[in-house]
Amino acid sequence: MKSCTNLKRIVARQEGQILPWFALLLILFSGFTAFVVDAGRGVIAYHMLQESCDAAAMAGVQLMSDTSQSSSAVISQATLYSSVPGNRNANSSFLPNAAMLSGYPKVYCSNTGTSNGVPCVAAGGGSNAITVAQTTTLPTIFGGIIGIPRLSLSAASSALMAGAAAQKYNIAIVLDTTQSMTSSDPGGCTGSGKSTPTKIQCALLGVQTLLKGLQPCTATSSGATCTAFDGVSIFTYPEVPANKASQFTTCNGSAPTPVPYTAPAVGAAWTNPTWTSSTPTFQVTSGGTNGYSSDWSSNNQTIGSNGSYNSSSGLAIAAGAVTGCAGMQAKGGEGTYLASAIYAAGASLKAQAHAIPNTKNAMIILSDGDATAKASQFDSSVHLTSTGVYPSATDECHQSITAAKWVSSNVPDTTVFTVAYNAQTSGTCSTDSPAITACSELQQMATSTSDFYADTSSSCPGTKLSLPAIFGSIQSRLTNARLLPVGS
Repeated sequence: MKSCTNLKRIVARQEGQILPWFALLLILFSGFTAFVVDAGRGVIAYHMLQESCDAAAMAGVQLMSDTSQSSSAVISQATLYSSVPGNRNANSSFLPNAAMLSGYPKVYCSNTGTSNGVPCVAAGGGSNAITVAQTTTLPTIFGGIIGIPRLSLSAASSALMAGAAAQKYNIAIVLDTTQSMTSSDPGGCTGSGKSTPTKIQCALLGVQTLLKGLQPCTATSSGATCTAFDGVSIFTYPEVPANKASQFTTCNGSAPTPVPYTAPAVGAAWTNPTWTSSTPTFQVTSGGTNGYSSDWSSNNQTIGSNGSYNSSSGLAIAAGAVTGCAGMQAKGGEGTYLASAIYAAGASLKAQAHAIPNTKNAMIILSDGDATAKASQFDSSVHLTSTGVYPSATDECHQSITAAKWVSSNVPDTTVFTVAYNAQTSGTCSTDSPAITACSELQQMATSTSDFYADTSSSCPGTKLSLPAIFGSIQSRLTNARLLPVGS
């Protein structure tokens, strides 16, 4: 009887009943802890892999903006910033065996890019974007208990060589309007809509391609109000009388007769020309600040592939972008001498940059490079030297190089782009000693190797593009690289 009483007492006791539940919960909490640890490591590893894909893609397209680089060089640059062991974003703890997926990095022509004004001109002339795709396996710490010994992760990223928010630019375009520009295009021009376009018409088509991608007004501008963003001015050689320059910027179909070359003082402060003056001028466009206009768009927005030009814009008219207007014409008559125009355009850029803070500058010089003006084609007020030192009728190509280098060195944040249009590697620059070819001259004028372009009719070495593609490439380089939806 006493034994039964003790048993009942033991059964009725509450002490220790939590122990089975604790054991069960301990197992569950251990499982949750294991899951959290391994899942957390997986999330961290995935983000690290994705970020390295982003970094690799951006590194690739930033090199791609140098259109002289091959696709293999771009791929190597992207790989260098990947998480593949031995590269700059490798991580032995979280990405111990990262590898590129087969076929990547891949350079390609992005439809998203082309529809937004970024041409496929890089990596051999057919690309504007790159995709990087990586994979890795991450060993788990506790996952093996439940049959998951490792996590398989993959990530991908695509980037476009340009198209991100633009930096505000002042752009001086220096155009050749000498007699040679009246000849038929030798094959470096596409999309002009003319069966036999002249070289000047093709040059203007390039300018139109540039304008289509530039941003005329700030994003906050609305309606008819334009707060200027990019500013563009056109300079020409040979010079025209200042009181006749408007013939290029009004729709009357005529062209002023060029006048002998003058020689602006190197480093002289630029003042906006008085357009009623009869003195010669290299700067054709007027309006805006210092002759830099932002009024070429009809709605103050980027024109792209669907917008329209402002038919009242002198800049748009001069560029041949307004229907029914002839645009700038080449009258010739004074030979080719680039140095004076380059110094004038450089001085104007310097003044414009001072007047418009927080801007960068670009000069685009289009020429066949053959500078051979005669002494008689300079204004009588110009005191020519006999030593080839500016201004001089000897060593004219070398003077062009010196002038362009002066701009690169003395005008802050300026890039000088050169476009060799039908330039050749022999029989040019006859006033120079030592001898130099037109191709070499234009290459040396550019701020860097990647800032030199040659059209498809040129015999200059390197990748060759059509004139519109060249100007499209230059325009895209005035913006920043950006990430894209993968593969778009």
